[in-house]
Amino acid sequence: MKSLFVFCISLLIFSCSEKYKKVNLIKLDSYSQKVIPINNLSTEFSILSQLSFREDGEVLFIHLNYFDSDPNYLFVNSLDDPEMDLVLKFDGRGPNEVGGVTDFYFHDYDSIFLIDRYRYQVSLADSSGEVLKRYRLKENDSNMPGEDSVLPWVTSKSRIFKRGRYLYIPCIPDQDPFKSQYKRNNLLIKLDLKSGDYTTLLGYPELYQTGDFWGNPDHILPSISHSDDPDFMLVSFPLADSIYKLNLKTEEMEPYFLMRSDQLDPPVFIDFKDIQSDRMIQYQYGTDYYFSFNYDPFRMLYWRVVYKKYDDESLNRIVNRKGAGKANKKYMIVYDKNLNRIGEFGLDSIPKFGGFDFIILKDGPYISVTPEDVEDEKVFQRIIIE
Repeated sequence: MKSLFVFCISLLIFSCSEKYKKVNLIKLDSYSQKVIPINNLSTEFSILSQLSFREDGEVLFIHLNYFDSDPNYLFVNSLDDPEMDLVLKFDGRGPNEVGGVTDFYFHDYDSIFLIDRYRYQVSLADSSGEVLKRYRLKENDSNMPGEDSVLPWVTSKSRIFKRGRYLYIPCIPDQDPFKSQYKRNNLLIKLDLKSGDYTTLLGYPELYQTGDFWGNPDHILPSISHSDDPDFMLVSFPLADSIYKLNLKTEEMEPYFLMRSDQLDPPVFIDFKDIQSDRMIQYQYGTDYYFSFNYDPFRMLYWRVVYKKYDDESLNRIVNRKGAGKANKKYMIVYDKNLNRIGEFGLDSIPKFGGFDFIILKDGPYISVTPEDVEDEKVFQRIIIE
């Protein structure tokens, strides 16, 4: 009996040590930096930016001003030559109006797609500000949320992309997906740029279709990344260990590979009726999740950012509106081209790290290391994995 007890204790200790495996910290190359200027027309732009790799080798970093203004501003920064930086202006009203721009996709200087989310409008414009065409993303003229309508919802972890005559726009259902038990395919808009017609595709994996309420956008909206095949996109869901593959031709999704964190605890669900209560706040900040996923085509690596829940003291401060408390821990999982695990790395050494502050360039992946007292620029440093 004593030996059985010792065995059980040993098994428990082994299981706990396996669950929270030791992780190495991300290392940075202090000699490889990219700096993006921020002026009085710009704002903190981490939530929505885009990289554009030009045919001549130039790399553009593009971001949007995130406060109401007329005109709307789009900032185009060259990572190779600051002399090439531009500020593009687009009228909010008038014959070339684009409304209040909330999302964008820069295809080239002659094709810039500007979205006014709450008017369900996409405007195709050129860099001079002339609107060439407009598209409607709702079946009727009302701008009120509908049972079947979706809102464009573009971030740096799920950007707009184009394939031939189709523009694909990440979105969020106007009606909470819990009401359809997460069984509808309405997380990605497919807009036909020739006809103006649109459909929606991409639904939730079976993991979400259990009858439980899975929470707010942080825990239900996927991160969508390119793959090495233009006909397939890779999809990461916040509470799913697997990475999924979306076939753009068949519009079907299937599991691709397992990319599990050693640091995550399973969610403790709440009722949908508690969505406006403190229990929702506690669920939001007290639930671990996968923040984002990116495929690195230059090194053929897979990167997944993990957000841990806040500790109990910080969570109590947030719920009781007493401040933010201590920052939550974050990790980066890395897999190679053969889907072998390279490791899971801690990000505690990175000041002010946010999951939106991750970009992949030809010479390596970069994350923001902007000092807290710096307000007129955003500084990125290259990641080193040893």
